[in-house]
Amino acid sequence: MTGLLLASISGTATAQPSAVDSDADIQVEEQKPSGDFWKYEELDDDLHGDTVTESFEYILNKSHRFANWIDGFFDDDRTRGIKNETRLKLSAWGFWDENSVYDDSDFNFNVRIKLPRAKKRVQFVLTNEPDDDMANSRSGGVFPDPETKDETTVGLRFFDVIGKRIPGKFSTAVGVGFSSGDPNFRIEPRYIYTHDFNIWSTTFLQKIRWHSENGWRSLTRLDFDRAISKKYFFRSNNELQWDEEEDDFDGIEFRPRFILSRRFSSKQALLFEWNNIVRDKPEWDVHTTALVLRYRRQILRPWLFVEVAPQVAWRNEQDWDASGGIFAKLEILAKKTDK
Repeated sequence: MTGLLLASISGTATAQPSAVDSDADIQVEEQKPSGDFWKYEELDDDLHGDTVTESFEYILNKSHRFANWIDGFFDDDRTRGIKNETRLKLSAWGFWDENSVYDDSDFNFNVRIKLPRAKKRVQFVLTNEPDDDMANSRSGGVFPDPETKDETTVGLRFFDVIGKRIPGKFSTAVGVGFSSGDPNFRIEPRYIYTHDFNIWSTTFLQKIRWHSENGWRSLTRLDFDRAISKKYFFRSNNELQWDEEEDDFDGIEFRPRFILSRRFSSKQALLFEWNNIVRDKPEWDVHTTALVLRYRRQILRPWLFVEVAPQVAWRNEQDWDASGGIFAKLEILAKKTDK
């Protein structure tokens, strides 16, 4: 099934363009683009417009446009669950640190298929990706802990479940997960809203999940984005996460994260990250901090990517001793648009 799906969408994959890869500066004007921005991520009213912004003749500023390109290129969690599209992601990755405490490797798949005859509102999902965003994990690094459960989920995601009564995008996922042969059930509504100011762009994301085994989870995310120049982009990413049941911690985690992006061309980009985890129990204090250099490049085909991320982390549980590590990933990311 995976081979047939990849063959069917590779010709129209929009993960990266294969035509021209120019390292030259690209003009980024503060006006709504008439076509693809940097020939990569389609920005249209259906994806980003809403009743409020349209009524005020909303202008998509350059910070918003740069943010969309970075999120799409690195396949950030913020880009999923917004637009109904057929996409395939296969990832073989490994993480190693000098103390071999957080060493892990895995193969993840994430298949999403827009269902016909459903007015673009229903998507089929088959995935074994961890629930946590891979960009900032409880291990204190940038990628997931070995504690993540091996679980495959099959389900449906419904879009525009409440229409355009209020600004933003709503979607709800329902599914059945299988771990060690035992089924479990989940439902996860999410809401995302982006508002552009003159220079800054702000995005609010709220996810609430109920899992039949692990109970409730709430993730609140607030991003402040700014395009510094035609090549550099800054983001302040702030997350609050609460889990009803967790093996090593029962409370609220605050995850402030600062990112400086460097776009080299349409095929490669670099992220400088400072990731932090703050826990509220026994009192509000820093649990982990990490510095990461994350490089991603498209190779050979428009849908094939390689990513490496060396890092150094300081963890409270290890008496703040510096611990170096490196992450490596080979990924297939293909998307099929309506064009």
